Amino acid sequence: MYTVRRVPFPLNARTFCVWCFVVGRGGKFKGEDFIRPGRLKLFVGVVIVADKDFIETFSRQKKAFLRKFSREADKQKSDSSPAVEHKKVLDWFESWLKGEAEAVSGKRERARERLKERVKEREQGALSFEQFVDMVLEQTKELLAERDIEINYSLPGQSLGISESWKCVKVFGNNDIYYRIGRTRPRKGPRKGEELLVLDLVMDGYKKQVFVPLLDRKEIIEENIGSDLERELPKVEATGKYRFKMLLPFDLVEKGDVKETAKKFVDFISATKHHLNELGVN
Repeated sequence: MYTVRRVPFPLNARTFCVWCFVVGRGGKFKGEDFIRPGRLKLFVGVVIVADKDFIETFSRQKKAFLRKFSREADKQKSDSSPAVEHKKVLDWFESWLKGEAEAVSGKRERARERLKERVKEREQGALSFEQFVDMVLEQTKELLAERDIEINYSLPGQSLGISESWKCVKVFGNNDIYYRIGRTRPRKGPRKGEELLVLDLVMDGYKKQVFVPLLDRKEIIEENIGSDLERELPKVEATGKYRFKMLLPFDLVEKGDVKETAKKFVDFISATKHHLNELGVN
């Protein structure tokens, strides 16, 4: 026969304890006598996340419980007395709890130290986002020059109404159509909350002349660059903002992978520029 009782002392969100007892033939729980020497065959176990408050509470309850059997212990003067048997079990349990608490505390402390080390390594060794972008743009410019494509990325984003976290790349004489690189964390959609590196082709206000015709060529462009291109949400496009976006994992920034990012940007610009030229954007 298996019987489960909750421990008769306060529990909290981090403390859950179940005492399992296997009762011998004829054994039966009677209220507060939840340990009955001679009838209990095995104290099965405890499932717990130990903390200091719990252990202190248990220690107090243990002393109160043992006082209840002190008379019988005094009479029998034997290691087989109920009080002595209870004390052995409860002492063992309290010792185990303290060991678990120390182990949990030690694990947490080691986890905190590892986190501090990773943060420190990143701060010391990793590039800042601005440094990373500058290096990507420098390498992108060199690679595009080999394809006879000249770019200018010295224009500050603010002059084009862009936040400072984005850097613009001018390829055409038309300042309203340009590329840019930045970071984003979508608030909606399938990638909600994910930090991303973004390469943009901005065509705001050029729906009929540029965006719609280029939309017809979107699949061809995607095949050339080997990546899918995203559009703005319909409600954003309704305000006159038309963009093609290449969304990249932010791991590229954290790893400092300038070469791979520059290659992606070069492919993006190369695959779209000649289509834009055909549409009269020069």
